Amino acid sequence: MLIHGQEFDFSLLNANDLDRLEDALDEMTRESEAETARCERENVRLGDRLRAQARVSMRGLDKILGAGASARLGLNENDVSRLYDVLDEITQAAAAEKARYSRPVAVPQNRAQRRAEKRQKDKKHKPPVSYPGQPAAAQCGFSHRKHSTFPHCLSL
Repeated sequence: MLIHGQEFDFSLLNANDLDRLEDALDEMTRESEAETARCERENVRLGDRLRAQARVSMRGLDKILGAGASARLGLNENDVSRLYDVLDEITQAAAAEKARYSRPVAVPQNRAQRRAEKRQKDKKHKPPVSYPGQPAAAQCGFSHRKHSTFPHCLSL
């Protein structure tokens, strides 16, 4: 998996990697809850709370992607924005990996099938047509011009 220009030996399609991911996420959850409780109990400053959570996430990344991954990615506990960027890239790389193998196989079609599909597609996207209002003479129900001189047509 390529993250911030660094190649890591990790794939969501590898069962061992998924086990490692699941174990790391469970451990990160426990550590995060323990850090939150400690911070509340000791009335820790906000900056220190953020650093503690960043350290938990960095340890988790090291367990998921391999030892030293957070250092290779240039992460530190004082700048969480880079950590968020890395997590976003992991999510995008995982989605791309999944999409690569989950796209449907194209079924070859003959010419008649392609034409029928195109006709159906064209019908779906045509906007409704609105016509301008009819002139008063045409509203009487007669379609011929000669009837427009009838008295009932003129009264409209």
